[in-house]
Formats: sequence, structure tokens, C-alpha cells
Amino acid sequence: MSPGGHLVTTLAACGAAGAVTQSWPVVAGVAAGGFLIDVDHAIDYVLFEGQRDLRPGVFLRYYVEGRVKRVVLGLHSYELFGLLAVVAWWSEWTPLWAYLAGAVLHLGLDIAFNGEFVPGNIVAFYSFVYRARHRFSGPALLSKDRREAAPDGFWRAFFRGAAPAPVATSGERS
Repeated sequence: MSPGGHLVTTLAACGAAGAVTQSWPVVAGVAAGGFLIDVDHAIDYVLFEGQRDLRPGVFLRYYVEGRVKRVVLGLHSYELFGLLAVVAWWSEWTPLWAYLAGAVLHLGLDIAFNGEFVPGNIVAFYSFVYRARHRFSGPALLSKDRREAAPDGFWRAFFRGAAPAPVATSGERS
């Protein structure tokens, strides 16, 4: 899903959480899990991709155009969710449960909308162990030939995200 899509759905989830609980810590937890979870893309971009151009448009285009070489994404993993659920259960810390609720929303939307960019099993892709078994290789984990160029302008790319390139059928020329 596009970053803008995650922002809009997270704002709606935060509104609902705030209306139901009237708790700012819960709203903050949902916001962190629903939208700020994507900070791991920035961590990958700098630490594992070696990129130094931190302008938002350059960073976004890098991902939208599918130029990723390493896919670590430590926060996008079932294993971390499981560990955090154990900590939340043990500590009874409501904001951590709220983070997990936002993160599950985020991951569910990623699974629903990003499958066309993952040639293998999109559900398995969000396992850290699965990505590790593929040595976090972007070319092995992500479909490079199914992406179009990023749309012009930061906000268009932010809200539209990546678009799959048309796939030629056997009777068409590509």
C-alpha cells in the first residue's frame, strides 16, 4: 500500500481509537503501529542500501520504482509482533497493544495491496525468517519487472505508490 494510503487508514483508526478509549497513549500507539512502523524502510535505505540522499522525494522514488537491493524491514515481521504481544500481555501495557493493533492493520493492508510486487508468497514475505532465508535480497524477494516509473511529484507518489506495469499476454507485443 502507498504511504498515503497508510496515512489515511491510520488517521481513521486513530480517530476510532480515540473515540472509543479517549486515551492519547492508545491513539499514539495506533499511529506508531499504523504509520510510523515504516521507519524501518528508512533504516534499510541508510544502513543496508548505503543511500545517503535523505530528501523525501528521492527516498520515496527509490522504493516506488523498486530499486531496493536489501529487504530487512525488521518492524514488518510476524516474529517481532509475536515478541511484542508476549511483552504486552506480560506488562499489561495498553499502548503496546494499541501499537500492535495499528501494526496488524498496516501489515494486513500491505498483504492485501502489495502482492503483485512479490513474486513468491506475500504472506510468507512478512516473516523475518523467510526474508533471512533469502538473504534479504531485494532481487530474490521483489518483482523488479512489474514496476512502472514513479509518478511525477512527491505527493502523487506518496498517495499513489507503486503501480504494476502492464503484463503482456501471449497474443500481445510488449
